[in-house]
Amino acid sequence: MQIALVDPQGVHDDVAGEFAEVVNAARAVDSPHESPVSAHHEKDRLRFGWDDRGADYLLLARHGGQLAGYAELYLPRWDNPHLATMSLETHPAGRGQGVGDALLREALSLVAQEGRTVVLGDAWADSHRAAFWQRHGFEVGSRDAQRRLVMTELDWPRLEDLHRSSLEASTAYDIIELPMPAPADMMDGLLELHRAMNDAPTDDLLLEDDMWSEDRARGYEQAMEHRGIRLVRLVARRRGDGELGGHTVVAIEDERPHLGFQEDTAVVAGHRGHKLGLRLKIEMLKLLADRERQVTLVDTWNAESNAHMIAVNDGLGCTVVGRGVEYQKDLATAAQ
Repeated sequence: MQIALVDPQGVHDDVAGEFAEVVNAARAVDSPHESPVSAHHEKDRLRFGWDDRGADYLLLARHGGQLAGYAELYLPRWDNPHLATMSLETHPAGRGQGVGDALLREALSLVAQEGRTVVLGDAWADSHRAAFWQRHGFEVGSRDAQRRLVMTELDWPRLEDLHRSSLEASTAYDIIELPMPAPADMMDGLLELHRAMNDAPTDDLLLEDDMWSEDRARGYEQAMEHRGIRLVRLVARRRGDGELGGHTVVAIEDERPHLGFQEDTAVVAGHRGHKLGLRLKIEMLKLLADRERQVTLVDTWNAESNAHMIAVNDGLGCTVVGRGVEYQKDLATAAQ
């Protein structure tokens, strides 16, 4: 077996094709509800990531000349300087042959080199990768679930009733759509909306709050543009003073236009109690049904402990399509 450190910013097309093949083979076994991805999709994801910076390290494992697995490492630069996030996958045909073990050894060496002390990795519940993390001393930090809305199956009379209820509770607010990139004069309010996500439960994960600056927000917008992803954002604005109270964002890929991915939905603490989250989500569904008719599925993730948002999503008609686990390992503690 050979393991190579590859620049994630310059993955060649043929390598990206092999990479996508491993991703899709693993999904077919572990999460068949997920749509396959292309080489172009994965190449751009590695290059640009979520803040126009992309992955920090990429390790590729080859066995018999074939790509057998990979490990991606992301080192937060805006916050959480103790943290490294790892995405590790092996081709199902080569599982049980030590590919993941070898990748993890090399990846942890890079983590130590960077001075990071906590490693996060995710897995589908009861999957091969879940057992892998456990075998290597990773512990459960949080449990979550992927929920899905099927647009053609929405109960619109029920949604209209819920919408009326939310309107009655939020008469002081207007819902408006923001263009991308966001207007400069609204950036301060948008940063507060991003920071409101810090109130979402993180369970036992060893995380610090996310720090949001204009540079980070602009990097997020640019990364989505470079990856061919359109962001549809609605905000709730209080009529009296123009203050932003909440927002919801759905991402739509050019490459897989039938999929909508729910990004943040957040309400600032001082604006809670007016059913703004519910109103924002329903008005987003109305917008998608009217203007983005190619979107047939909308996926969202919630921590299992996030009872409030789960109740909102289930009320809209979401169903669980997969359950996941966030694993973590405190390297400083493990070394003692």
